[in-house]
Amino acid sequence: MTPRRIALVGPVAAGKSTLAAAIAAHTGLPHLDLDALFWTPNWTPAPAAAFRTRVRQALAQEEWIADGNYGGDIAEILLHRAELTIWLDLPLRICLPRLVRRSLRRAATGEELFGGNRETYGHLLARDSILWWGPAHHRRHRARWATRLIPSAGGTPVVRLNRPAAIAPRLRALDLLPAEGR
Repeated sequence: MTPRRIALVGPVAAGKSTLAAAIAAHTGLPHLDLDALFWTPNWTPAPAAAFRTRVRQALAQEEWIADGNYGGDIAEILLHRAELTIWLDLPLRICLPRLVRRSLRRAATGEELFGGNRETYGHLLARDSILWWGPAHHRRHRARWATRLIPSAGGTPVVRLNRPAAIAPRLRALDLLPAEGR
């Protein structure tokens, strides 16, 4: 039976949103991107209390696949409500090239992101750019999820995926993605 509430976590540019969208398309679960609840216009983070409230309200629904890389209270809320956690535990050597390609594509196309924000070439060169922030925090995020997602008896199941080639076959086996060739 397909879980009704799935948390999808991992470091920046591991493929969380892309994978969550694919799972949502196959299962019919609503896709919730936590970044959409966090970012407001002009790349301004939502106030912490407002963000928590938004997350609680969104995750109060009976069905969803939610993706994000948030710790603290937000991770607690997410993991507490989830029936399954998918952990994309990919190394920096995989995530960094993805991050650069994604950010350059977004800057070139002017793709609108959360809260009407867009990545621009100027923004990508700034010291607080995702191109700097993602790699600088990669190891810490992987360590946080490793500590937080240690399986416990009777706890929420965790599917840890640490190789790109293993992702689709493992999730197909769980009927979270369509069979190959469909």
